Amino acid sequence: MAMTTTRLLAALLLALFAAAALAAAPARAEYWTIASEDHFPPYNYSFNGKRTGIDTEIVAALVKELGITPVYRPLSWSEVVRSMDENTADVGFQFIASPARFAQYNMIGPFRTGTTVFMVRKDSSITFDRLEDLTPYRIGVVDGFSYAPDFDAATYLEKVASSSNVVNFRRLMLGRVDVIVGDLHVLNFMAKQDGRLRDVRVLSKPLGLIPRYIALPKARKEKAEKLQAAFVKLRDDGTIARIVDSWLAE
Repeated sequence: MAMTTTRLLAALLLALFAAAALAAAPARAEYWTIASEDHFPPYNYSFNGKRTGIDTEIVAALVKELGITPVYRPLSWSEVVRSMDENTADVGFQFIASPARFAQYNMIGPFRTGTTVFMVRKDSSITFDRLEDLTPYRIGVVDGFSYAPDFDAATYLEKVASSSNVVNFRRLMLGRVDVIVGDLHVLNFMAKQDGRLRDVRVLSKPLGLIPRYIALPKARKEKAEKLQAAFVKLRDDGTIARIVDSWLAE
């Protein structure tokens, strides 16, 4: 009888220890794949082997709020779009809104607004008031990018496509295009990176103020709902604005 009681007590203690060990064990990590354009500074790029930038930091804050571990996938922009279309990544950024994209994806945001501008060489006489003013010129664009609805629809403009903003900027410097279009901070970063900031100027009238969004494939609705809730929280408590300001403050 004493032996049976001892065995029962031992079994009970083992069960208690096992329960305590399970309670103390960390929850299994959840990983989300995050697709973004490989080199789009200062918003997303690699530095010393680490993904960084304004938008990367915003997305990192959102997934951290959810207890998610991000796995970054730097890609060409066309590959980012394809990863959303083919449901091969959880999250992609940074998308410009359109009715088609709201129909195709779960769109979160806008999480910031960018200024899209035209850049020319310093000695250029080009001015811009209406898109028709740019009809005589070769305009460098990045293949697959959307800029502003009226510009994207302007088939009468000569648009010379390239693979990246870096290629676009160097074509401008070589005289292979007359104008390039893009985000103000991205184009300025390109110019600084090449030591050519003094050799270019931004046309005074912007093409537009463009809200930017995070996308998830339609099939990942549950994840999109979680990310939307995290976005609202960090937008309302000022976290997102602080991230943007920390990068862009004069």
